[in-house]
Order: sequence, then C-alpha cells, then structure tokens
Amino acid sequence: MSLLLVGLILWYLLGGPLQADDTLPELEVLLDQATEAATVSRLNLDQIPSSFTVFDRQMIERSGATTIAELLRFVPGLEVIRENNGTYHLIIRGNYSDRRVLILWDGQPLNHLLLRRALSFVGALPVDILERIEISRGPSSAVYGSYAVGGVINLVPRRWDNAGEIGGALGHFDSGRGFVSGGFIKGDWEFQFSAGGSTTNGDHFHVKDAAGIPGQVDTHQDTDWQEFRLRYRQLGLKFFRFHVMLSHYYGLSDRLGRSNDPENDYKQLGGQITYQVKLNSRTSGHFYLNWRQNILDYGTFYVFHPASQEIPPVRRFLLRFPDPYDLPTLASEKGRLRELVYGFYLDTHTRQHHLRLGTEFLENGIRSAGLKANRSLPDFRPLPDLERQHSPWFIRTERMWAIYVQDQWELSAKNELNLGLRFDKYNGFKGQLSPRFVWIHRFSNRFIAKFIYGHGFRIPDLDALYDNHAPLVSGNPDLDPEKLDSLETVFIWKPRPGHRLSLSLFRMWLKDVLGRRNPVGIGGWTYQQGGDEDVWGGELSYHYRGLHWDIYLYGSYQWGENEFDEPRPYVANVLAGGIVSYTFGHLPLEINLGLNYVGPRWREKYNPVRGKDLYIPDPRDKLEDYTNVNLKVRYHLTPRLTLWLGATNLFDDDIRYPSSLGGIPEDYRENGRYLEVGVRLRF
Repeated sequence: MSLLLVGLILWYLLGGPLQADDTLPELEVLLDQATEAATVSRLNLDQIPSSFTVFDRQMIERSGATTIAELLRFVPGLEVIRENNGTYHLIIRGNYSDRRVLILWDGQPLNHLLLRRALSFVGALPVDILERIEISRGPSSAVYGSYAVGGVINLVPRRWDNAGEIGGALGHFDSGRGFVSGGFIKGDWEFQFSAGGSTTNGDHFHVKDAAGIPGQVDTHQDTDWQEFRLRYRQLGLKFFRFHVMLSHYYGLSDRLGRSNDPENDYKQLGGQITYQVKLNSRTSGHFYLNWRQNILDYGTFYVFHPASQEIPPVRRFLLRFPDPYDLPTLASEKGRLRELVYGFYLDTHTRQHHLRLGTEFLENGIRSAGLKANRSLPDFRPLPDLERQHSPWFIRTERMWAIYVQDQWELSAKNELNLGLRFDKYNGFKGQLSPRFVWIHRFSNRFIAKFIYGHGFRIPDLDALYDNHAPLVSGNPDLDPEKLDSLETVFIWKPRPGHRLSLSLFRMWLKDVLGRRNPVGIGGWTYQQGGDEDVWGGELSYHYRGLHWDIYLYGSYQWGENEFDEPRPYVANVLAGGIVSYTFGHLPLEINLGLNYVGPRWREKYNPVRGKDLYIPDPRDKLEDYTNVNLKVRYHLTPRLTLWLGATNLFDDDIRYPSSLGGIPEDYRENGRYLEVGVRLRF
C-alpha cells in the first residue's frame, strides 16, 4: 500500500494526465482560505504552526462519507473505531484516547462534559452539517489548554450568501436522512441556520459474548440537529442543539445489551455570545461567553449475565462474575452536566508581530445523576425491580482560570516564529504551563519547512475523578494530570500550481498516562495513574485539484510503546488511502472514489492487575487489517439540482474493531455494504 501511494504521487508529479488541468489551480484557493482552529488567529494552511488537514465542502462530498466519523478516517494518523457501547472513539497518532483531542463547533468546544471524549456521540452526526472540517495534529494546549494535548478538530457549519439548500437520502438498513440550511448577508446583518436528522436500523449480527451466551447486536443510530448564527455589526449570537441516539451495540459492559430500552440517548445544547470592540487601528478587544449542557440517558442495560454453575470458577473470575446468579443484573442511569466558559482577549499587530493576550474562565459541573438497578450496590443483593441506588457520580464542579499569549513574529521574508504560552489553574491541581515554539522557514515560494516543539497536559475528567459505580467502576480523586512533549518537522512542497505534498515526522513522550485498571479480587475497574509512553511516526499526504481531477492521497506510520515496553494495544501502525474524483467536461457527471486502509492492530499483551506485578495475557492473534472503499456518483441535473448514488464499504469487507480481553471474543463488527440514493436542491 505504501509503495502504491508513492508510485501514484510520482506518476502525477512527473507528467501524468493531470497536466492539462493546470489552468485552474483551485487548490491554491483552498490553501489561502483562512482558518482559526490551530492558533485562534486567521492564517492560511501553510502558515499554521502544526500538521494540518482541511477538507472543504467539495472534498467532503467526494469522500463518500456519510458521517463525521467516516470522514475523519481520511486524515493521516487518525483511526476511528466503534466501542462496545456504540459510541465512537478517535485514535490520533497511536494515542488510544480521544480525551486528548479537543473538538469544536465553529470554535466552541463540544467534548463530552463527563468523559471529555471528542468523538463519542459527535461522530454519528451526518456530514451534511459541515461546510468544512479542520484538523490540527499535535499539542495545542498552548492555545486551548487541557484536552487539546493531542490535537484539535474544528467543525465549520454551512454558510450561505443569500442562498441555501435542501436535500435528503434513502439507503440500506432502512436508513434515511434529510437536511436544510440557508442564510443571508445584508449590510451589517448576517443570519445562518441549518437543521436535519438521520435514522438507520443499522446492520445486524449474531454473536456470542465472553460467557458464550448468544445474542443479536446492531448498529442502529438516530440523530437530529438545529443551529443558527446571528451577527449584527460586532455582536454575534450562536445556538446549537445536537441529539444522538445509539444502540448499545455490544452492551455497556461487554454483556450483550438485551433489554427493552437498549439505547444511549445524548443531547447537547449550547450557545455563544461574542462582542468585538475596535480600540484603535491596530488593536481590537474580544469578549465571549460560551454555555452548554449535556443530558445523558444510558437506557436500560445488562451489567452482566448470570454465570451458570457449568462455568468453571476460574473462568467466572476472569469474566468478572462475582457469583452464579439466577437472574441477570440490569441497570439504568441518567446524568446532566452544565459548562460555562467566558473570556476576553486583545489582538494587536505591528509591522512584524501579531500578538494576542487573553484570559479565560471555566466552570463545569455534574448537576444531577441517577442510577437504578435490580441489585443493590455494593453487595449485589437481589431486588424485585429496578430501584434507585446511590448517585453514580459524586456531585462535583471543576473550575479553571487561565492566561495566555500568542505571537506570530515575522522575522524576515523567509523566517517566521510562532510562539505560544498558556498557564491553566484547575481547582485541586497545580498550575500547568503549556509552551509551543514553531519556526517556519520558506526556502522558496514552493518549499516550506516547520520545526515544532509543543508541550501539553490533560486534567483527569470528572468521570475518572468521581465515578461512584463501586464495585463495578470507581473513580480516583488522587489522580494527577498527564503530560505530553512533542517534537515535529513538517515539509511542504508545491512543485506546480495545484499540487501540494506534505511530510510530517514526529516524536512524542507521554508521562503519567491516565487509564483504567482491573485489580485482582475486585469485580470492576478503578482509575489509576499509569507510567510513561513513547510514540514516533510519519505522515505523508498529496493533493492535486484541477479542472477535471481532484486527487488526495495519504499514508501514515506510527509506532508506540506503552509503560510495559510493549506495542500500544488496539492501534494500527499503518494507515493509508485517498480520494480520487473525476468530473467530465462534456457531461454534468462526477465519479468519486474513497479508500481507507487500516493495518493489523495489536492486542493488549499484558493487562495489568494490582500494580505492575501480575498480568493476564490476551492469547488472540492480532486483529486483521481491512480496506473500506466508498463510491459516489453525482449527476448535476441542473445548476441547482444534484442527484447522487453512493456506496460505503463497497466490497463488503469484514471490518472489525478490537475488544478487550474478557469482552467479545470475535471483536466488534462494523456495517457491511451500504447503498443510498440522494437529491440536493439549492435555492
């Protein structure tokens, strides 16, 4: 696969059939569009002080992806999996935790307020919601503080100038989605909106859990959203509401989720108020207030099945069954959290400097939580029905204040420094200092190099600190922040108009890694501080955009070792793929092909129990690689009306995601082939 990618790149650079299209270097237009994701200041793609990928609306359409999770698989160094409870999980540069990635909606954080996970439920949202998506890889704590330690993803909503669109699609698995968006810009006023929804029964699989109990699982999910943005002169107002329901898939605790209410129900709503004041010709002040609320409902789920007398005691212990009960243990739980973030920053510029000084304040807390079960906790005494238990999380609030400075320093026509420094103070933790230093050197207009050092941190989330599901899961208020240092070199070569080749080489060191452990003699998990981890790798991408062809290819290799000097479990070392699109000159027809290759993934060779002395080996072979192919054919019936036929996983590859030891023996399966037809009308 790597040789194929290199061969294709060289073929196109050295005189493939693309040269006739160089009269329309649309890629240059894309690269010059400003972004705010990586630095909170408007820079074009080549000036961003990190490894950066951006997909505009054309690329999103041409990828064949139907959800945000599917789209992110086309980014070098990013792997997206589905976990046992149906939620999505992001692996970035070999780091198995999307708690290290900050995801934004038009600049406002969207991470799960309890778990601080980025993609968890957001991954199910349709791509119809996006105008573009921006991905910055590498530490961004110098800009955003905690949870941006591994990178930032910015979801940019649709934006229209006195126009809009409406459309929908129908497909396999009883799937359907619809969407509408529009907006106007008139004088001092701007208004934008979008709304829509999607539903699918998903694919269905017959499987057995770790106890050998058979059952059926599915990938059912429903979404709906509404959002608007209003601006009058220097005053801005935003509101959003996202609602996602996911099936329990393989169950919240790897026990098949057979119940009358097998869904995770997640609502996130929030908004933002901004105001900008011009102080003089070079300086402006900016105020912002962000608020959002998470409403969680995990439905009714199996905690574990009865362990029959036929199961040997040792096997019962490995499967975390305290006793051979006659009835399964059921539970349901709900929670509500609220976050408020406000701040102020000054932008000023001189002939050589673009400086930003700011301060920020955060308050995030668990407002309510409820747990019901048909066994009392912690003694597992049987109850006649689901009855209220102790609160599943201690009612706590995290508070933070921060100050930061960013400086874009133009040393000369060929050299630029991008400096960042931020200090964060969370209640209960020592202050954290996050520097970033970037030197950008322009050898010529076509060849650019970036040399990057970054340091980041991640504060333990509320679940890790205050989880109260003992003895099944227990939080640990004595945890410390984990930290990451990174060195990276990025080379950008644009040999001809419309062509762009990027190479990134990186090395990362993680310290005091946060994770969950399964101590001997306890039936569940507890959060503990891990050791140090080491990750290195490289990422290669190539993009050409011309009159007829749009070609994007990528590949990455990452190698990481955990605290036990073993390969990082669940992570693929090799990722590759691309998007190839051809638009006919004499027909209003476009053919698009998207491909993702994910290499074999390691098992958790040693599962630590009670410190570092005892281990449970996972005897299974490495999880096999897979190749996903998307095909999308678009026909422009009129300049305003477009029809399309799409297919994801065209060749019905057996896509599986890794399960842990004691989970589902045959791992978690993804949807098979999916076909859809759709229509889009612009007005």
